[in-house]
Amino acid sequence: MQKKGHVCVIGAGIIGATTAYALSKDGWSVSVLDAEPAAGMMASYANGAQLSYSYVEPLATPNTLTKIPLWLLSNDSPIRWQPQFTLRHIKWLIQFIAYCNAKQVQRTTRQLLDISSLTKNGLPGWLSDLGILEQDVLLEKTGKLVIYRNQRDLGAIEQQIALQKSFGCHQEILTRIQCIGVEPSLASIERDIAFGVYTPSDEAVDCHKLCQLILKHSGVQEIYNARLMHFNLKGNQIGSIATSQGEITADQFVIAAGNETNAVLQHLNQELLIEPIKGYSVSFPIVNRDCAPNGSVTDQGRKVVFARIGNTLRVAGFAEIRGNNLTIDQKRIASLVADTEKLFPGAVDPNDFTSWAGLRPCSPSGIPYIQRIGYQNAWVNAGHGSLGLTLSVGSAILLAQQMSESRQA
Repeated sequence: MQKKGHVCVIGAGIIGATTAYALSKDGWSVSVLDAEPAAGMMASYANGAQLSYSYVEPLATPNTLTKIPLWLLSNDSPIRWQPQFTLRHIKWLIQFIAYCNAKQVQRTTRQLLDISSLTKNGLPGWLSDLGILEQDVLLEKTGKLVIYRNQRDLGAIEQQIALQKSFGCHQEILTRIQCIGVEPSLASIERDIAFGVYTPSDEAVDCHKLCQLILKHSGVQEIYNARLMHFNLKGNQIGSIATSQGEITADQFVIAAGNETNAVLQHLNQELLIEPIKGYSVSFPIVNRDCAPNGSVTDQGRKVVFARIGNTLRVAGFAEIRGNNLTIDQKRIASLVADTEKLFPGAVDPNDFTSWAGLRPCSPSGIPYIQRIGYQNAWVNAGHGSLGLTLSVGSAILLAQQMSESRQA
């Protein structure tokens, strides 16, 4: 088949990997470059592992807006915000606040569900076409149980569930007893549970393995340890990229560099409103499967997720809006370990874990930027926030469609 041309994808995290394969499937010759020594080494490395197809409520909600003063005053809040006095941060915050209303939440939820459904419907076929087995990436349809500790939250959650049901999502609101029925390992905190929301279709997967195997089997050219030096411009087009691994020439360029997207765009005098939101995780070997969760569990009040991926229990949480800071706060790690002991006593050895922190690039609304930017042959796929894994295949499919339509125009 005649190739459409050559695309250079900048970034080899989950968004870069899925973008590269979507373009390859669509008839492009693809090169992927990354400054790291391998694929999926940054925000895709040890994230929450949840494919949350139906539970996509954005961060920008009226409920979030009411809690901003608490974030400023509390060091223990699950969400922590540190004001930054840069124009981009201020613009991001203004737009974020503008999205914190019921009408915008409805619109954003619909868009996120549309993209996540593309992932849900597309990922199985991708794995089959690439010859990747579900066990190779530890993919499992675990379902997801979100537990709430405050009965006062029920009204707002019922409205959100009804909204998502109108878009075709199947979710159930469960009583405390029903939650334990779904997840018996939560018996130790039964009295603390007010109610739960169960989504049977959600899945868990090892994002790091998924990144690497998609790229390995897709036939794209992988270029690592490639530090971007500058773009060589030709009028309204990019001609090539100068990197520490040499010059790369292509017909089209896609920036899918996660939190580094704006650093790359600066070379083109472009900028997007993307804020890095830091999250933490700890990964435990499971020592007693009877005490570990059967599926994925989210403790909504604590903003902590628990996902069983193979023989590992991945515990991830927190959202810190504090700039480009990857320092691991040991208090946060200790909190995740303590939460694991409380919810799933005996499931893991609390002294045997690996800790991690990553920066999730988030647009003000939570809707990723999937578009051309600045130059005729420059595109971007970035800003997915905490839903990067869930939206990865869908946003890649949408970008490939846009690029194909642009070529035909």
